[in-house]
Amino acid sequence: MRHVCFALLACFAVTSLSAQRAAMELRDDIEIPELPEFRALPDPDAELTEKLREIVEAAGLNESAPNGEEEWSSVCLVDISDIENPRVAGWKEENFVYPASTYKMYVMGEAVRRVVAGDMSLDDVHAVKEHNVRGGSRPEAGDELTLSELIRLTMQYSDNTTANELIDIVDRQQVSALMHALGAEGSEITRKFLPRQLEDEGYEDVAGTVTSGLHLATFLWATEIGAIGGGKGRGLIKGYLAMNDRGRFYRGLPESATIHSKTGWWSIYTSEAAIIEDGNKRYILCALTVYPSNVADGRLADLAERVHELMGE
Repeated sequence: MRHVCFALLACFAVTSLSAQRAAMELRDDIEIPELPEFRALPDPDAELTEKLREIVEAAGLNESAPNGEEEWSSVCLVDISDIENPRVAGWKEENFVYPASTYKMYVMGEAVRRVVAGDMSLDDVHAVKEHNVRGGSRPEAGDELTLSELIRLTMQYSDNTTANELIDIVDRQQVSALMHALGAEGSEITRKFLPRQLEDEGYEDVAGTVTSGLHLATFLWATEIGAIGGGKGRGLIKGYLAMNDRGRFYRGLPESATIHSKTGWWSIYTSEAAIIEDGNKRYILCALTVYPSNVADGRLADLAERVHELMGE
């Protein structure tokens, strides 16, 4: 099945986003979750950052958007081979870029956090609502699916209907609260995967969802250290991410590598965020690009190949 984000070409108005964005104000009833195991990533390592810059340029990811806008990609690398002493590198890692389906990963993370906390169960059954159904999706209105199946379809096939259901179940502002707890203000979940005229009341005119390479990496870092639901949360999140069969990075990786990732693409935006493991190599690689998939695919595979080689040095 083709990724259904292409069906949304007329649904979003995306403007130049490669800059800091102010945090969205949350509703009064939304509580920021406590994540006692979370610790922020350190500042970028100068030596590793210089090597990543060279790789980004060699892979052709340092070019501005093809539409003539002054918009740039965002890349972040975290070496987690020593989990107590992570090393961070970035290339415009704080740029905010439209992530397409990659931000479904954040929604899944909040669902897992609530499951581990006992607020909901993976066996809970939900009926698909008609207003959430998108063309090309697997479920139909009225279908009854468990929470686990909704997550699986969202992660494995990037299904927009099930993503919309998950956003309703966990509340997009509560997902945004999770991002605030991670220090990722500006990466709030503002939109479903719907045309604006079909959005829920109060969300018809909100700004589009954006995120940065650093915030994607921060979410995966929080996953790896058990800050989102402890060891059970880590296992569930990585397990669902391992189902992704549409990634770009794996094309540049050896067969020995294991990848847990979420991909997205729409118009000129193609992205992927991943935890990659191969023997002693363990790292997080996140890239938000401002290129269509026919351009970005090869460049992202090249990025992954070069970074994987770097991680062995």
